Amino acid sequence: MDNKSAYPMEKTSPSSSTVEPVGTGQVGKLRSRMPGFSLAVKQEESSFARTPNASNADFDPIPPSKRTWNWGAYVAYWMADAWAVSNWEVASSMIAVGLSWKMAIGACVLGNTLMGLVITTNGRIGATLHTPFPVLARMPFGYYFSYFVVLSRCVLAIVWLGVQTTTGGQCMEVLLTAIWPSFANIPNTIPLSEGITTGGMCAFVLYFLLQLPFLCIPYTKVQYFFACKSVIAPIVFIAIFGSTLHKAGGTISNSSVITGIGEPKINGSLLVWAFFSNLNGVLGNYATLGLNIADFSRYANKPSAQNVQAIVIPIVFTIVGLLGIFTAAAAEPAYGKVMWNPIDIVKLWMESGSHASRAAAAFAAIGLLIVTLGINISANSISAANDLMAFCPKYINIRRGQLLAAVIGSWAFVPWKILASAAKFLAFLGGYTIFLGPMTSILMTDYFIVRKTKVSVPDMYDFHGIYRYSPKFGTNWRAVVAFFIGCTPALPGFVDNIQQAGGQKTSVTIGGQHLFAIGYIYSFFAAGIFYWLFNRFFPHHESMLDHAETGEDVIAANDAKNAQERRASWSEGHKPSVVSRAFQV
Repeated sequence: MDNKSAYPMEKTSPSSSTVEPVGTGQVGKLRSRMPGFSLAVKQEESSFARTPNASNADFDPIPPSKRTWNWGAYVAYWMADAWAVSNWEVASSMIAVGLSWKMAIGACVLGNTLMGLVITTNGRIGATLHTPFPVLARMPFGYYFSYFVVLSRCVLAIVWLGVQTTTGGQCMEVLLTAIWPSFANIPNTIPLSEGITTGGMCAFVLYFLLQLPFLCIPYTKVQYFFACKSVIAPIVFIAIFGSTLHKAGGTISNSSVITGIGEPKINGSLLVWAFFSNLNGVLGNYATLGLNIADFSRYANKPSAQNVQAIVIPIVFTIVGLLGIFTAAAAEPAYGKVMWNPIDIVKLWMESGSHASRAAAAFAAIGLLIVTLGINISANSISAANDLMAFCPKYINIRRGQLLAAVIGSWAFVPWKILASAAKFLAFLGGYTIFLGPMTSILMTDYFIVRKTKVSVPDMYDFHGIYRYSPKFGTNWRAVVAFFIGCTPALPGFVDNIQQAGGQKTSVTIGGQHLFAIGYIYSFFAAGIFYWLFNRFFPHHESMLDHAETGEDVIAANDAKNAQERRASWSEGHKPSVVSRAFQV
């Protein structure tokens, strides 16, 4: 197209061409004390951004040498993500509302299979273009509205990072109590309304400090940590299951979880809608990653490497859910009550006071610490960092973004209080899928159906490129209208769900409640269909291309040049230490 922006083939890095040299006496105190530190982060010479304010080395398309994730890395990633306390407990709410354990597993299998397909299909975009989600969002939504989409995802990631940090603090408290039993007797000086004790706060602070170095692991090497966790986590959870089953006498057939005795009984249409409601909950569990999976698939060494997700996700998540059900069932005869939280079971191991039980609890707590660390890295911190980069790429890269998200999520959102008392807020987070579904659908529809994969990566980094749509508003009205068509009808049910979580009633009709029960599915298909129709009858010709432009030649050439310079530097004796290389991207 004549009006399509083209990237310059021989342009120099803005960091070297536009920044004025600093004169003598103008160096700040921080820079004089830390000569290797710079507030502005590195920008690649191959960057398609016109200024350092628009991108950096982490925000640019991933160069070939840093595409280090093969299919095994994605297996390890989802193994690390699936073995988590939240997935272990996923069936608890389903059984509580009247579903049998078999129907609960059915909802898990169907929901995770559907989400696996969404994640794999959407992940293909990142694996092909190697750009992060905030950049891809500019393609269908336009530059300015994409910031709303990114902010919506960013807030969720940061909140859940804080919630997982609270879970990690609980694991740390178990570990400290197992090593020093007197830790449990620390006097509490924090009001009960805060939802945490003095001992719990000490453990929370220690876990927060523990996770910071792990957040600094570069994305080119973090898959090795996932591989480590994918081995440790199953051992820990299976040990908890085995111990509980042994204490229960080796049988769970008489548990109310299995027999259904004492549990709510529903049938007919109530049962059907309860199933759909919980299916929607399973879909919502990873709707966030369904939207921004490009933040991880961009590291794929080839586009097909991430296809294994479609198989791994339903299998692993179903196994974890099953073990959670069977462990809760075994806990009833073993400990006198159904127990869904594995941390509570580990705490009971210490009641005998023996050295063996304390040692077992300590090792289990260490394993659970690794579990929560992996979740915060895989599902929360990297995603939040990519989103934060979109707002200030000159000063925020992935590492800084992860640390910033950890501080905000762990302290600004007071996550221990959210878990203790904010039922409405948790319902809000759980129902947020009605907004994520349309965003995901619009992104996939735009790339695969409307544009047929013919997009321009350089224009995604150019604020005056073809994806600006409107010179004044910088927004694609087709995507905005389709988004609201997708999420608005489910809003009454969304509000009703929040109010019910707080013990209140609303006048929302049963139809509105049922629509919210299938909120993700409805919003996904409604937004996608309307977005396609708008582009079919009101196309934006200026952004339609006859071939894809990824800028791969520019990226690869600069990557080869950087690799050659690095080898030359090492040959001259400037090879970094082992520790430096471990944390070097």
